[in-house]
Amino acid sequence: METGMKGFLKQLWQRYLNANITDSAAVLSYYMLLAIFPILLIAGNLIAFLHFNTNRVLSYIEPMLPDAVFQTLSPVIRSFLEQGSTGTLSLGILVTIWSAGRAVAAFQRSINQAYGIKRPNAIFSRFFSFLFILVIIIAIVVIGLLFSLSEWLGSILKSWLHISNSFTNFIGSIRWPVSFVGIFFLSALLYAVVPSAKVKIRYIWVGAFVTTTGWLLLAQAFSAYIRYFAHNITGYKTIGTFIVLLIWMNISGMILLFGGVINASLQEWRQGEIEQSDMMQNFVDQARNNRHWQKRKRSTSHRKRRGSSRKKT
Repeated sequence: METGMKGFLKQLWQRYLNANITDSAAVLSYYMLLAIFPILLIAGNLIAFLHFNTNRVLSYIEPMLPDAVFQTLSPVIRSFLEQGSTGTLSLGILVTIWSAGRAVAAFQRSINQAYGIKRPNAIFSRFFSFLFILVIIIAIVVIGLLFSLSEWLGSILKSWLHISNSFTNFIGSIRWPVSFVGIFFLSALLYAVVPSAKVKIRYIWVGAFVTTTGWLLLAQAFSAYIRYFAHNITGYKTIGTFIVLLIWMNISGMILLFGGVINASLQEWRQGEIEQSDMMQNFVDQARNNRHWQKRKRSTSHRKRRGSSRKKT
């Protein structure tokens, strides 16, 4: 295996082809489109109980989306954040379990191809997708709690330390760093736990950084392109925004998958062949062994009881 930069680029190109990024991104964007509104529905209904500033939340979401997409989604997000409903929450959970689960499964298949890993057990893949969706929803709620607590702590510190309004306004205006850090850690979480491979944590940060930077630049590039060159597209209102959303999600999927390809190429370049993670299979084998041991134990105790009853007679 070549060890120089040329070897790394060869690995990168080969794994890019193995991952079939263009086709996989189309599948991923389709399921992301189906999942985006149910996820917003769940997160919005859960966060609505925290009662924090809706405009503050929208200011952190805005850098991640093109202007046309943000203008369409912001009323929906605002409605979810300000009006919680247990009925829509339960419906959103059911839809999200299917659509977001398929999105995670599609992402996992493509990333496994990039790592050169065979397809894992379908049942555990679906179970893992469900668990990961729960983790994402919990992460969103935790971030919401942090925002709420930060506003509460900020008001307390302001009264205690006599902090000026300009400083508190500065803290509330750092949306770009907060958006960058949030996307970065969610991307790193994806790259760390989704692949069915023995992923080394020290190699996932490069792909997470590329994905985060690419997403933020993509949102601004889309906004600039539509503003100066393709403003007629958004003139069709809903249809134009839907077209922009589809293209943006497709390119976003390509960026996300390319980050995983970078991580896989970097790990193989530095450490050699990547092994498949046997955590799932070990769990299955352990469960089977425990069940077999319990059956043998029950059978042995049953034979002992029968033997003792025969001796008594």
